Amino acid sequence: MYTTLKFLHLLGVVLLVGNIIVTALWKTLADRSGNPATVAFAQRTVALADWVFTLPGVLLVLIGGYGMAARRPWPLHGLRWLEWGQGFFWLTVLIWVIILVPTQRRLVAASEEGRRTGTFPPEFDRLSNRWAVWGGIATLLPLLVLYLMVTKP
Repeated sequence: MYTTLKFLHLLGVVLLVGNIIVTALWKTLADRSGNPATVAFAQRTVALADWVFTLPGVLLVLIGGYGMAARRPWPLHGLRWLEWGQGFFWLTVLIWVIILVPTQRRLVAASEEGRRTGTFPPEFDRLSNRWAVWGGIATLLPLLVLYLMVTKP
């Protein structure tokens, strides 16, 4: 059972970290194209990928990680690397839920308006910058968690 939980945990990490890096690349390249149809398609795809890959990745990380802790049992407190890792993970989840998902919804709407009219609304650049800054933070934090998970300093 422990090995299955470890597999689920690692699969979740791959889905989560892989998707957040790839979607940042998709959006960046689409935005650089300046083509409203390309930008709108990429924006819809980024939002969809979060539901198809990021959310299941988060759930698998939780199920596998806390499942392994319960089976071994690993103390969830007292190991500094594990405490920091959990804190950074939950901070990432909060950023995603509170900032990134609502921003993405507004970006999808703004990019669709750009696709229909040929010009992006004024809020598009502001939303894209917000998504880039907070998305960058929400990408670096899981990479830090991955480092802590592997090195256990």
